[in-house]
Amino acid sequence: IANGLLLVAHLGAFDGLAGGLGQTTQREPERLQRQVHPEWVQVLPAPAASAALAAADAAASAARATHCLQAGPFANGEAEVAERTLRDAGVAPAAWQAIRTEAPGAFMVYMGRYGDRELLQRKRDEVRRMRLDVEELRSPPELVPGLSLGRFEGKAAADAALARMVQRGVRTARVIMLRAPQNQTLIRLPAADGTLRARLAGLRLPSGPG
Repeated sequence: IANGLLLVAHLGAFDGLAGGLGQTTQREPERLQRQVHPEWVQVLPAPAASAALAAADAAASAARATHCLQAGPFANGEAEVAERTLRDAGVAPAAWQAIRTEAPGAFMVYMGRYGDRELLQRKRDEVRRMRLDVEELRSPPELVPGLSLGRFEGKAAADAALARMVQRGVRTARVIMLRAPQNQTLIRLPAADGTLRARLAGLRLPSGPG
């Protein structure tokens, strides 16, 4: 197409093109008068037409493209609120997956609390002479002044570490729980298209732990 591409044309633009079929050949002014809204006819230069088609294709592809989205983790009560929010927004339950997991706890091999810093420093030096790792705690307040001989995700691992320390000469350490294990839920939308992503954009879900 040398001079351009015809993108929009009214059916009336085709009147008078059936010459040779018994119809009287129309003159140009008469043909234009028979057109309905001839101003709707628009001729675009070839580069502009190509760009318009490319933009339309890109927009259609973006709308069809899907992405995997994930929210959470949520505690049990928060997960119920999040799922209800999705349902109320018209998101089909088949569009998301609720993935239940257990967040590990936090445990510490602990020595303390001590009545003064002199006693704390003496105990710290004793542990260092056993060639064990030791950390002076700055928080939380209820454990200060005190010493940490290690942090663990599970109580069994902390108990096993304490048993090894006892064999090395540690006498006053104990295992304490810093955070209990807890169930939590991830909400995953494995194939969110453009329409679904736009619907999710305005939703307010629980913030989750932390």
